[in-house]
Amino acid sequence: MIFYTRLLLMVFSALTLSSEVNSAYALDINDIRFGVHPDKTRIVIEMDQATKFRAFMLPEIEGKPYRLVVDLPNFNWKAGAVDRPAKTTILGVRDGQLNATTQRVVVDLSQPAKIKDGFLIPSKNGQPNRLVVDFQNISVSAFANTKHKPFGTLPETSGDLNLLFTRKQISSEQFSGQQNPVILNSPTIKQISNQTPNNNTISIITPQRKPSYTPSSPAVSLYRPLIVIDAGHGGQDPGAIGAENQREKNVTLSTSKIIKRHLEATGRYRVHLTRDNDRYIRLSKRVGIARTKDADLFISIHADSINKPDVRGASIYTLSSKASDAQTAKLAKRENQSDLIAGVDLSHEDKDVANILLDLTMRDTMNQSKFFANTVVENMRARGMRILPRPHRYAGFAVLKAPDVPSVLLEIGFMSNKNEARLLTSQSYQEKVAASITDSINDYFTQIERNNR
Repeated sequence: MIFYTRLLLMVFSALTLSSEVNSAYALDINDIRFGVHPDKTRIVIEMDQATKFRAFMLPEIEGKPYRLVVDLPNFNWKAGAVDRPAKTTILGVRDGQLNATTQRVVVDLSQPAKIKDGFLIPSKNGQPNRLVVDFQNISVSAFANTKHKPFGTLPETSGDLNLLFTRKQISSEQFSGQQNPVILNSPTIKQISNQTPNNNTISIITPQRKPSYTPSSPAVSLYRPLIVIDAGHGGQDPGAIGAENQREKNVTLSTSKIIKRHLEATGRYRVHLTRDNDRYIRLSKRVGIARTKDADLFISIHADSINKPDVRGASIYTLSSKASDAQTAKLAKRENQSDLIAGVDLSHEDKDVANILLDLTMRDTMNQSKFFANTVVENMRARGMRILPRPHRYAGFAVLKAPDVPSVLLEIGFMSNKNEARLLTSQSYQEKVAASITDSINDYFTQIERNNR
């Protein structure tokens, strides 16, 4: 009885959703056509008005083909049947309701592809408004190693982005007569918090931690995220000096290499080190490496120092325009002065960053960084590592200022504590740090993959 009640509620909800959106259509799609060129295939969507859109690719998964998806505000379908061009990878075209304000046009493909461009041509000289998306067939391996970023400016919408009730199946004999609801994948949901950047409260639910790190665990998705590990200091900048003359630059480099080994052993990630030897890299270049490489995550490894030799424990920092406490403000100032050792002036960069911090993209990136930082804290606790009280802190670290790459700065312990300085130089401790980081990265991307399903 409970099953049938739930089923009726689901059907009622779907009908209610359909009723709501039918009364809210403001856009007419009048035609959809394809153009086949030597280097690309072009889809042109003719509309009665200019509008925002979002176009992206989805992988082949759970029996669903590769898909080119175009999200639009609610529309009336006036295009009729769409002609599927012969001798192409296009299987068919269909549309459906994503949520109360957004509808989706889906192009099913028999082979993987990537979007080359997506743009809107406003009405002019008697021509209609046209949305143009160009895509190119690629290999399976190339698809797996491509970061498929959305084109367009349609913002993320609230609600369950995974659910799509197909209203009609259009074009192509393969899809004729199918009217059943289907579930389609959605783009990664970046849940933007309403909190200010210096608040640690975020809206992303922390996933359950895996019981142990398993190097042989298989990849869950085709795409292998790129992790950039940044070994702090180096060259003429030794960083903090330990009680027995240990150098922070050596600790961060050896730890970063071990983290790289752990991550690559999973088979799930690509890993790049900002430095793999004893050389100096200025802070802005470290950020630039992450952005140039199109990194999915940036982790800067450091070891702290303070004039209180009894203080010990790890901590993690994310970016904010305001420091969480006076000690963190001093730490950020000291780390940011690293470039002054090499005669590099940082002052001109902060003006640009001040503007970036106001952008929603930056705020979203900061929220992702906070989620990852909290995950690291959880996994370090689970592995019995010593951490500071309130271990997740925040300040204006220059090395964390990539606007589109989630970034954290991890202080793995205190060089100023004699016992911990010895621990930081030991391979066993560095292995434990690497295992905790790997657990956290696995949890972080598992959550992203759940959002994509």
